[in-house]
Amino acid sequence: MGNGYTKSYKSGNTTFKVFVYILLAYFILFSLTLLDSSSDNTSTEKLADGFTIEAYNVKMNVGIDNKIDVTETIVTNFTNYDKHGIYRFIPLWLEYTGKDGNTISRKVKISDYRAIGDPYSLDTVKKKARIKIGSADQYVGYGRKTYTIAYIYDMGKDPYKNFDELIFHAYGDYWGTEIKNASIEINMPKNIEGYNVNFFTDKYRNNNITELINYKVVGNTLYAELNAYGNKECTYEDDTICNYLFNNNSNRYPLTTALTVDIELPEGYFEGGSWNYGWGSFIISMLIFALTGFTIYKWFKYGKDYSKKAQTVEFYPPDNLNAAEIGYIYNNRQASKKLTIALIVQLASKGYIRIDDLKNKEKDIKVTNLVMNRPKMPKDMSKTMPKDAIVAKKIKDIDDNLEKNEAIMMKYLFKSNDIKIVENNIDKFLEVKDSLVDKGYIKILDDNDKESIYNQSVEDYNNELRKYNEAISVKSSLTPLEENVYNRLFESKNDVIISSHRTLYKAFDDVEKILKSTFKNKVHDEQSAKQIKGSII
Repeated sequence: MGNGYTKSYKSGNTTFKVFVYILLAYFILFSLTLLDSSSDNTSTEKLADGFTIEAYNVKMNVGIDNKIDVTETIVTNFTNYDKHGIYRFIPLWLEYTGKDGNTISRKVKISDYRAIGDPYSLDTVKKKARIKIGSADQYVGYGRKTYTIAYIYDMGKDPYKNFDELIFHAYGDYWGTEIKNASIEINMPKNIEGYNVNFFTDKYRNNNITELINYKVVGNTLYAELNAYGNKECTYEDDTICNYLFNNNSNRYPLTTALTVDIELPEGYFEGGSWNYGWGSFIISMLIFALTGFTIYKWFKYGKDYSKKAQTVEFYPPDNLNAAEIGYIYNNRQASKKLTIALIVQLASKGYIRIDDLKNKEKDIKVTNLVMNRPKMPKDMSKTMPKDAIVAKKIKDIDDNLEKNEAIMMKYLFKSNDIKIVENNIDKFLEVKDSLVDKGYIKILDDNDKESIYNQSVEDYNNELRKYNEAISVKSSLTPLEENVYNRLFESKNDVIISSHRTLYKAFDDVEKILKSTFKNKVHDEQSAKQIKGSII
């Protein structure tokens, strides 16, 4: 095996490890699936924060293909002022229990999801379609607010054999407040008189509250009212329907949980329907089988290990490793200051620095930079200097004729050079600008002078960069470790004495971090480990 690194394992142990990894991977994936399924069924969102629901009407126009055009009218009463609106969640996967007692998980498709008369936005959270109704820039305020939501709810192809059934979760259990004065209107594609109608407060048909619901079937339409107080104004246009719903049953049910409406229908009631699951799962399964077969083939062809080690003789460092990297490997991946010193010597061998002994100091050395530092780009070089910029030029130095605040401003402005583009503390500068100009300490440059100064700084930078590139082109390239030590050595000046270098200790830490990150893949063969894990998954 190349570059002086060899690996050998017993074939039997490798086979056993691969088998264990496969079992572990499938166990983890299976556990995550169960955890995701469990959390999705049990989690509820407490949405009613700062408002109550005074009335909630659900109107459903059911198509022959089991697609439902749903319109929801929600009357809220806000008790907090600082609310922007409400959320409405609709799960994309739900469990439905038919009259045969079998519970199935069905995927639905929701389209044309919108709020009527209010700003809204759509997204998906935890396998639920969510509509956020309201404006982030406007509060609803106290009192009543009516929201109207509409969407197409595609139940998909009828899954039941020997019978059809409409099962719809009219109200979810995540509002966090009682739904007062709830009403339902379902317009079916065919006559439903004489068929069984049931209402449940759960998904599994365990809690049947049909006797507590006022409902009536007229031809193709089902009307139902749930009124906890008995004083709600009827929302239906037909007075006979209102009279029946309000006078037929004295029981009133306070709706604090979910409500599912169930209509048992004969086989063939629904016709057609869409396939909501798509072909993605089938294609992925086929790809997994193909990948598994390919992996098994590759293992039988290349995956066997041999007991004998390949003996190699190396005359040069493998992979062009530098002195610090060789020392790191030789020292069993333990970093030390000697590795950084080795890099300094290697910089000298490449002609970047010169090392001199100091005769008057025992065991001390002087390091000289033989290559100029890369010039720094002037600020705002990518654009011309703004016309409204204030550029001050120093005319004479500070003396005793200046006020205290004037002297402080002069030191701040001209601590590095005699020309300053004023960008910070502009207010304090304007307080003393006129006084400094009148006293002859500074001059405010005009537009021509400012442009000339900017152009000169760009030209100087380009000249320095050209000289730097010419000097560096004749040298051997530096590795990241060597470049790091080189930059640390000459942070402030080009001639340094190692014993008095105040920031060289930072290079020790940098070298250790770079070595560990570099050899995490080289020594531990991280890339091969990733390929093994990917093949198992």
